[in-house]
Amino acid sequence: MGKYDVIISSLPASDCRKEIFFRQAGDGFLQVEYGKIPTVELMDSFRMLAVDAEIRKMDIPGLIETLPGVRTNLIHFDPLVTDYKGLISYLTEAENKIQSVDDMVIDSRIITLPMTFEDSKTKSAIKLYEKSVRKDAPNDMGGYNLEYTALCNGCTVQDIKDMVMGTYWYNSGCGFYPGNAFWWPMDPRCKICVPKANPPRTWTPEGAVGIGGVSLCTYPSDSGGGNQLFGRTIPVIQMKMVHPQYKESPFLYKRYGDRIRFREVEEDELNEICDMVNNGTGYEYEIEEGRIVVKDYLEFINSEEVKTGAADLVRRQQEASKIIPRV
Repeated sequence: MGKYDVIISSLPASDCRKEIFFRQAGDGFLQVEYGKIPTVELMDSFRMLAVDAEIRKMDIPGLIETLPGVRTNLIHFDPLVTDYKGLISYLTEAENKIQSVDDMVIDSRIITLPMTFEDSKTKSAIKLYEKSVRKDAPNDMGGYNLEYTALCNGCTVQDIKDMVMGTYWYNSGCGFYPGNAFWWPMDPRCKICVPKANPPRTWTPEGAVGIGGVSLCTYPSDSGGGNQLFGRTIPVIQMKMVHPQYKESPFLYKRYGDRIRFREVEEDELNEICDMVNNGTGYEYEIEEGRIVVKDYLEFINSEEVKTGAADLVRRQQEASKIIPRV
């Protein structure tokens, strides 16, 4: 390794894991990364959560916090207490404790969120984008992003809606923006893929729902953003903490491994629920405790029906990539 390489150590691949790279990420941060090629495989996240649990059990000098992701874990440490070499030895020990994750059972809440497709607020954001950022934006078809998303995936607008509604979305990690989370489809047949807007929007309304790459996002607050939008949901963050759901934390998304699913409602109903949440009364979030039994999940994704459907979607996406206008 050269003098300025950010990869400072590695572990070879084994039967139960990909090759692991340890990357320098500043004086007090170290990033653990699975595999050379960025791929979205939930088994990596399952393993990351298991290893992270081991790390938290260990009495590691100088460890401040960890931030697991779908295939990475960012380790925050005090460089005045420990150096990266000592830290890597602890991380290696934690990795070696975890063999197969096939028998894991993950605590995973199910959060059901009401959502309206093609709502007026996200339409306004797209109209503003066309007016003030990019007049010729190819992703803004018919004043919205749904048609472009459908085109990128070789399917219809209704197909996209069915895929959004037809799977659990798994949270691999919280961050990037306060109250945000990274959501991935658990059903491979619903793995919508679409490039982000280029350049990004200057305004996206609170609650907007969209996809960038294959990751779904529910925007916690008014902000910029590049995900292709298809709808809007209720607040997932409340800094004033007046609603009972936010009594202990301003964030709805605070557990790795949680799942969300959507139920479609009319915009009038969605606006009514938003008002109740903001006023602190009259609406109870739909949250139930649950578990992901990894062995059952593996059986599901390896079934012939699911593998055939997922392969068909990939084929359609590959064909669509030859004709879609680039953003």
